[in-house]
Amino acid sequence: MNRGFYDTSMSLPDTPAPPRFLLGNTAHIIHIDTEGGLCLLHPERLNTLGPIRFPFPGAITNAVLLDENHLVATWVEREISLARLAALDLREPIQEGADLPELRVAIESGKIDQHHVAGASWSHILDAEPLALCVYENDLIFCTHHRGLYRVTSSSEEVWRRKPIEWDSLVELPDGEVIVALFSKQESIWAFSLGGGWAEIDAADGTIRRRGVLQSKSSINRVWGCDADEWLFGLSHNRMAKWFVDDESIQIKNVQGPIQDAIWVDGKWLITGWREDITWNRSDSKQDVPELYCTTRAEIGHSIIDRGDEGFWVLNNRGQWTPFGAKLN
Repeated sequence: MNRGFYDTSMSLPDTPAPPRFLLGNTAHIIHIDTEGGLCLLHPERLNTLGPIRFPFPGAITNAVLLDENHLVATWVEREISLARLAALDLREPIQEGADLPELRVAIESGKIDQHHVAGASWSHILDAEPLALCVYENDLIFCTHHRGLYRVTSSSEEVWRRKPIEWDSLVELPDGEVIVALFSKQESIWAFSLGGGWAEIDAADGTIRRRGVLQSKSSINRVWGCDADEWLFGLSHNRMAKWFVDDESIQIKNVQGPIQDAIWVDGKWLITGWREDITWNRSDSKQDVPELYCTTRAEIGHSIIDRGDEGFWVLNNRGQWTPFGAKLN
């Protein structure tokens, strides 16, 4: 079947609220909205399986599936400077937690440390801004602002911690060393910073294997990895880039606005973002930058999913589904 063509009469149900994250595996798809609400969607039909719940006030700033049945996320309530890191068992009903007025009262009474994410398998107080999460062999890797990186088990027992990563050329750049993304790949953890810093970290003990700085003249906003030796970056100034690890070469393209999601399929990137879907093929030579295949869309693309024989579908920022529009081959 040519997966570049779709039955346009098909439709998928809207999500119950605008999406912040959409995470899924064969057992669960969880929708996280822009206000910090969670609900499960049917893994195939994508209809809502229950009401939106708020296990803790504030926005969910990072989220990963730790294993088939557990979500780990960070909740940040900036108004009263609270943050939590917690794991939820998706086999159990999502619970409603305390609301913001309750937390204000708890702060005044000195009991705020008693309030955690409702229904969590475990929940921890964070005393620094959580920056990024990733998963390595069912362990959680996470970092916090100015405190460093940590590896903990699925039951939150510490495996290792390391101090924040530093890049000499980024010291004078405001927030240049702030981590924006973490990825696990083979036996390594890869960290990327706002100012273009990158580091490959040994997953076993947290030591740095190598590090460097991308020469893109833009900030890194988003990062996507694949099973090849390249990475895709969403950059500031309406640009995106491919970065090749082996020789640290980089290819940069202009786009209409920030890219929001990308997946690697058969040697090419499928990308969605600011009112356009994009296919960026892999070139035979790194000096040859392939042209982009672009199709406009009415709304901002948010997430791409693979529907098998139904092709690739895009969830937009309003919670509506449409087929991926750009040419695939």
